[in-house]
Amino acid sequence: MKTIVAFAVLIVGISASALSGLNSDSGLERSARFVTDTIVSEIENVSQQIKDAGLDPLHIKKENFDFALPVPVIFNANAVVEDILSTGLSDIVINNINFSLLASRLDLEIELPYIHAFARVVNADATLFGNTLSVRGDGRLDIRNLVVKVEVRVSIGIISGISISSVIVDLGIPTVSTNIRLAIQGNNYSEQINELISKTIPDTLHEFNDELNELIGIILKDVINDML
Repeated sequence: MKTIVAFAVLIVGISASALSGLNSDSGLERSARFVTDTIVSEIENVSQQIKDAGLDPLHIKKENFDFALPVPVIFNANAVVEDILSTGLSDIVINNINFSLLASRLDLEIELPYIHAFARVVNADATLFGNTLSVRGDGRLDIRNLVVKVEVRVSIGIISGISISSVIVDLGIPTVSTNIRLAIQGNNYSEQINELISKTIPDTLHEFNDELNELIGIILKDVINDML
């Protein structure tokens, strides 16, 4: 979301300066191409930053986590993870990008084709007021074809200045598949967790997709206008 906001703000600034000095179709084309090239460059920078941060690929051989209150019997917890692997977060594909200076409109479609996560061991134990909790898990998560389409319209007035008149978002619900094993207190919850992640959550997002798109569009519009 922060990335889309940054792109939109960038476009507003460029379009404002470009519109003030354009007198030909070729000038319009060059300025529009400059905007789209800049956005593409920014997306590539985001992708590289994800890689540089060690998030794609992400590989954790083994990590231990411990936390306890000064009186541990009230609360303490420890966890061990082994062979955590994640790939695909930086593979940001631009399916479509177009910016019209005359229409003051940006159309952008980006996609994360395939995100894969795997964990060989996830063990956690906690104590809360003397009651113990034990969690054991492993497995994989695959997310395919996460697509986001954004249409941003810019209003430019001599008196009113620059503002975002509308932001329309279309969040495509990706295909999610899982093969997770989960045990809590020795009880097997594998079927429930796989059903939740691969079916219940996507079905709920699909059911309320229009409302989610509307909400994201409203938030983006307000955030961008506040930054202008």
